Amino acid sequence: MEAKRSKRIPSGTKLSISFLLLAVALVVLTLVIVATNPSSKSPKTKASSSTSTTAPSIVATLSNSDPVAAQLKGLIANLSNQEAAAASSAGVTYNGYIVSPAVLDGTTPIALAAFSYDPKSLNVKIFTYQSGSWSISDQLSRPQGLEAQANPSYPWMVTGSYSPGITVGDVTQNGEPSFMIPLLFADNIPGSFVIQTSPTSLSRWHYANFNPSNGAKYTDVLARNPKFSATEIISSYDNCTPNCASGKTTQQFWHFDPGKQEFVLAAS
Repeated sequence: MEAKRSKRIPSGTKLSISFLLLAVALVVLTLVIVATNPSSKSPKTKASSSTSTTAPSIVATLSNSDPVAAQLKGLIANLSNQEAAAASSAGVTYNGYIVSPAVLDGTTPIALAAFSYDPKSLNVKIFTYQSGSWSISDQLSRPQGLEAQANPSYPWMVTGSYSPGITVGDVTQNGEPSFMIPLLFADNIPGSFVIQTSPTSLSRWHYANFNPSNGAKYTDVLARNPKFSATEIISSYDNCTPNCASGKTTQQFWHFDPGKQEFVLAAS
């Protein structure tokens, strides 16, 4: 009798096994529900991928109400007064300025402004915010490819009434913001792009070069309403047949080549 009694499973052990089997069953049931639920499948990943390929180029922008952005307005207003005084002394009409939003270059706020007149031709100024204040970190002359750029009275960039003014994107594959300055022209708005090709320096700004790949010269002015779009720049080409006012226009897509440090025209 003792031998038979020793083979019997205690009631407490039976209860533990029952709970274990129930827990396993619940886990299996949960996995089945998740596997068959459409909301748990790949559309979320697909939507994320779609956004990354079609969304406009995104750069972190400070709001206009941000104290740092507000401080920048005061500095540029003072510089504009200086430019206006210099233009008046030279007998040249001062046509104002345009400025980009304040954006982040890594963790450092930066911005770009273009002034219509500068006796030393350093019309484009890049600003950085460091140690609690804004300062000019770099200055550029007018784009070399701009017609009449040697005439100081020529209002080379569009006025402040033009919208959206100086725009910002990230198209150089190095995480650095790039600025597009809209320029004044006869029948369209060209643009020049100010880029930084060194990710470790805030003082190596220059105009982007565009290689048309059709025998035409390199240029730092891109015609016909260029704009940022995701990781590329889009512009228009006019075949000027029978004339540029009524010619056929087609879109062109420009991609940055890090090896050549230039924008190249995508094959059509």
